[in-house]
Formats: sequence, structure tokens, C-alpha cells
Amino acid sequence: MAARKTIFNDKQRILRLYSSLISHRELSIEEIEDMFFVGRKTVQRDIAEIRTFLHDLQIGEPVKSEIIFDRNSKKYRLTEMDNLFAVFDKINQLDEGI
Repeated sequence: MAARKTIFNDKQRILRLYSSLISHRELSIEEIEDMFFVGRKTVQRDIAEIRTFLHDLQIGEPVKSEIIFDRNSKKYRLTEMDNLFAVFDKINQLDEGI
């Protein structure tokens, strides 16, 4: 059975990629290319967008949660997710005060 090609817009693709990384998945460039039917440059841009988001999310905090590329496994992964959830909690507390 052939894989069904699903077209995502840029925001949907980046969100799905981020969700996959949050789900404790390590993904190679090739896996991401195949998942979204995009090229290497698009994968690199999407990873850069998520990195910027994570950096902005942790302003005023030590940056612990980030996407790294593991040269041994040749895969991207998200670090320190527990810290990221603590940052999300802080943001939600700020939003509740609005």
C-alpha cells in the first residue's frame, strides 16, 4: 500500500514537527523529509523556527530546552523537556492574570 501524501501548510508542518520532538522522538533529516514531503532546506528552516520559538519562550530563564543535532545518531532531539513544561506553566500563570 502506498503512503498517502498529505500536504501541510508551513505552520501545520512546524507544529507537527515540534509535537513529534516533544513526544520524545529523535528524527533524522531524512525522516522529516519523508514525513512532510519537503526538502533538506525546508527541514533546516523549520528546525530554526522551532529553535527561535524555544529561545524566545525561555527569555529571562537559562536556556535549557533546545533542539540539538546528535552527530552520532544523526538525529534531532529536544533536550530538557521538564524545564520546558515549567516555562509553559509560568506563561500560563501570566496569561491567567490578564
